[in-house]
Amino acid sequence: MTESCPMFPKSSQALRQPASSEAASTPTRGNEPSQSLHGMSRIGAKTTIRGDVNGEEDLLIEGRVVGDVSFPHHAVTVGSDGQVEGRLVAREITVKGQVEGQLLAAERITLKATAAVQGELYAPGLILEDGAAFHGNIDMNPEHDVLREAFGGERRDSLSVPPAVAESDEGGEAVDAGRPAE
Repeated sequence: MTESCPMFPKSSQALRQPASSEAASTPTRGNEPSQSLHGMSRIGAKTTIRGDVNGEEDLLIEGRVVGDVSFPHHAVTVGSDGQVEGRLVAREITVKGQVEGQLLAAERITLKATAAVQGELYAPGLILEDGAAFHGNIDMNPEHDVLREAFGGERRDSLSVPPAVAESDEGGEAVDAGRPAE
């Protein structure tokens, strides 16, 4: 028994599953926050994928993806060194690295200060941190046809946007973030 042996001072209880807070995080790398290991896929920094990536769990992209990424029920994070060229579809999208293409989120898109994004953003919620570089179009109409097509009927139930906010969009036209305000 390991409990009575001085060479192994930890009890058998300590050898069991670590506390949920310990098991739920990975070591941090640079300025990357801890991420949950449970239910998360990871594309490593030295990995390049050419083709579509689909899944049913959260995804952290630290490498490069050339193709479409579709995780409609889960969160996708493009890490500081991550690169995506293609269409990104997720419940929630956070970008710290580089993305070129179309981003569609059922709930929210967050562009962190280190993000460099060129393309089209479709989401009812959007956060742009100071320092984030963005060139393209933004459409925050939660009823936009592109979002309906990507998320089907299930998307509306997952939104936390009150109907008054959703209906306040005048005409549903895209906003060109690269064009100066008139």
